[in-house]
Amino acid sequence: MTNPELRKAVDKLASLTFADIPPGLAEGPTPLETLLNLLPGGGACVLADPGIAAYDPQTLDRISTTAELESDHCLDRAHCLLELLHATLATDPPALPQATAIGALRHLTRFLTDHQRWHVLADNAAYYRDHPEIANQIAAHQHPA
Repeated sequence: MTNPELRKAVDKLASLTFADIPPGLAEGPTPLETLLNLLPGGGACVLADPGIAAYDPQTLDRISTTAELESDHCLDRAHCLLELLHATLATDPPALPQATAIGALRHLTRFLTDHQRWHVLADNAAYYRDHPEIANQIAAHQHPA
């Protein structure tokens, strides 16, 4: 696979949404989603991650930076797996048993799902860091007096 072909494949992977995942490959929440749902304020509103709103700006900055780094790592893992899948499936006959290919698709699905969730968490943490007045309002709704 040439570099432009690989970039195109990775870009396509990054643009997919959860709805694009074939039935049977997305089997409930990932451990990351489960963990975030268990945090105070988690689960009710993934789009806002209200459970992190009460953190101080330095902690929010660390969450944002770390989550974005992990989001990038998920794409790197997907990229690597795509290269391996291409190399093994390009042979005739494919040098990969069907069960292994399905397992690889499950991993790609997980990398995509986790990439998206880490990215949302990074964005939310950065937003709360940059807009403390809104973070304070959301945090107050999470822990009413």
